[in-house]
Amino acid sequence: MANETNANEQECSEQMKAERHVEKTMDPMQHANDDVPPQTDARSDAARAPESVLPSAPEVSSGAAAQTSAKELETTDSPASAETAKRPFSEEDLSNIARKDAQAQDEPYEKDLDMEQPPKDFKPTAEEDEKATEAAVDDILHSDADAALQDALAIPNKKATVMKPSIFERLKNAWYFWWDNKWSRYGTIAFGVLLALLVIFIKPVRNFVMNAVGVRSSVMVTVLDGATNLPLQKATVSVDGVSGKTGEDGKLRLSGIHLGAHEMKVSKLAFASVKKEIDFGMRIVDVGEVTLKPTGQKLTFQFTDYLSGKPVADVSLTSGEATAKSNKDGKAVITIAPGSTESVKLTKEGLRTEEVELSEALQGLVQRKLVPSAPAIFVNKASGTYDVYKVYIDGKDRSVLLTGTGREKPNIMVSPKPDGSKVAVMASRDEKRNKDGYLLFGLYVVDTESGKLTNIGYAEEMMLLGWYGDRLLYRQTVAGTSAANPNRQKIIAYDFAANKRFQLASANQLADIHLVGDTLYYADFTAGPGAVGAFGRVHVETGAKKVLFTENAWRLQRIDYTKFKMQTSTTWFEYTLGTSAPVASTPPTIYGHRYFFDDPDGKTSAWVDIRDNNGVLLLRNLDDGKDTELATQKNMQFPAYWLGKEAIVYRVVGPSETADYVISVHGGEARKIADVSQTEMR
Repeated sequence: MANETNANEQECSEQMKAERHVEKTMDPMQHANDDVPPQTDARSDAARAPESVLPSAPEVSSGAAAQTSAKELETTDSPASAETAKRPFSEEDLSNIARKDAQAQDEPYEKDLDMEQPPKDFKPTAEEDEKATEAAVDDILHSDADAALQDALAIPNKKATVMKPSIFERLKNAWYFWWDNKWSRYGTIAFGVLLALLVIFIKPVRNFVMNAVGVRSSVMVTVLDGATNLPLQKATVSVDGVSGKTGEDGKLRLSGIHLGAHEMKVSKLAFASVKKEIDFGMRIVDVGEVTLKPTGQKLTFQFTDYLSGKPVADVSLTSGEATAKSNKDGKAVITIAPGSTESVKLTKEGLRTEEVELSEALQGLVQRKLVPSAPAIFVNKASGTYDVYKVYIDGKDRSVLLTGTGREKPNIMVSPKPDGSKVAVMASRDEKRNKDGYLLFGLYVVDTESGKLTNIGYAEEMMLLGWYGDRLLYRQTVAGTSAANPNRQKIIAYDFAANKRFQLASANQLADIHLVGDTLYYADFTAGPGAVGAFGRVHVETGAKKVLFTENAWRLQRIDYTKFKMQTSTTWFEYTLGTSAPVASTPPTIYGHRYFFDDPDGKTSAWVDIRDNNGVLLLRNLDDGKDTELATQKNMQFPAYWLGKEAIVYRVVGPSETADYVISVHGGEARKIADVSQTEMR
């Protein structure tokens, strides 16, 4: 019991010394930064006071006072203290605590304040770590440091983000600053009013301001030839550093001219230049007509049509930089520079390009009869084979376009394109045969300029239907198919621009096919028990088809531009373009086709009517349906094809000749092109 009491007393003494030691060493700022204020009990104040003023320890006798003094020694963070607080002190414990407290008061105060040495009865309780533990801790620290270094290196170098005000905020701040400063506000308004007045009433200031902000003016001018009063092309117009050349109509518009007064100069080789001072504002300046006086050598030309004999207007003449154009009377005057040696080139769309040597032009008036640029095409067997020829209608440049192979049959067909650039030929010219040994027909297209031959395909039978733009239309009978095959015959459109074939229609047998504008009308005569034919139409470009009548049509005869007669096994029907179906009718008066050939623009159509044993070539106006008689000739059979847009070739077949003739839609005499072999034309 005595040992236990001594142990308790020693424990309490050490605890009190440790608390006083901590209080003496604690920085006053620690109390300031701590959430709990420093202790202010009597024991703490006694520890901080000098030794001379330390009060003597009160004598603790027993009871509540001793128990209160013991509770003041408790700590809130020790489990043992918590247990001690719960247990009541015995009389012996209270007596020991009072005695130890009195002894502590008698000990020298300086020893407790020695900051360099711990209390003499202090014993270290920490034990040294094992070496393995130290090594493990060091390894963890090094590993964490390396990982932190790698993470730091992986983070890219980024500049610090500086928050700047937006444009709107800067503008808003500037506006507030300007508005709050009355001198700035009224000064700006006054300056704006003054500037506006200057711009409105003083032209130089106005021009300067408008030019500074990018405002520019424009000028329009028409230049005429002083000799003919016709538009003068390639005349140079320059003003304010901007220049250009007039077009075929002699007109030019120049833009990008600064506002203000500038000099405009109009010039052309072999003509006297003209200068004008012009004040340019914000509106377009229309100078009107400017006439240039010729100063060089004048060359005069007269142009007429080879077929009609009528004047040809708008023929362009070019000799170096010199240019001119013919008037409505077909007259043109071109002025060339003195000493020029270049020939004069004559051009017009649809007409053959020609050149006139300067030596001839200097002789005086030069007269020229102009012919279409498209050559005439025909077949002739003068050499013993069916050769395809080309020739201009005035007889120039006749040549063989496609030499025959000797295998061609008499039913050879040719179909020239209206612009003269290509010609389609259907002939058995190659050694291509079917399984029975019969020659197959080939379809070819020849380039009239280069002579290049393109094979489209082969079939047992072919028929050319004509041209629609760049599309060649034809019917073919497929080789090797049976007679009952429902797709034995086909209508094909070959598009040269796309290099593709399009099937427009198919049937066992297509009796008659007619091209009317952009639509093909056909009769489907399907043979065999229970077979049903049809009368229908198909659009050349879109391929849209429509069946107009479901019955075998033996014959589809065109009796007028807008009317067909159709024969079935029982009766006749009549169909009018634009209606939904044919109606029952009577047989036609004449059992013969009327072939209509539309011009490239689709405005007129040529056809031949037989009157008093003579053929009459007529031109139908498709707008009003009126016919114009172009030519009457014995043994005229049918119009063969269009030569350009203003000439028609027709075929004459008689006892004395088989020939092609050409005539202009503007009248005049028909001219013979050449004797030809009797072939089919489409």
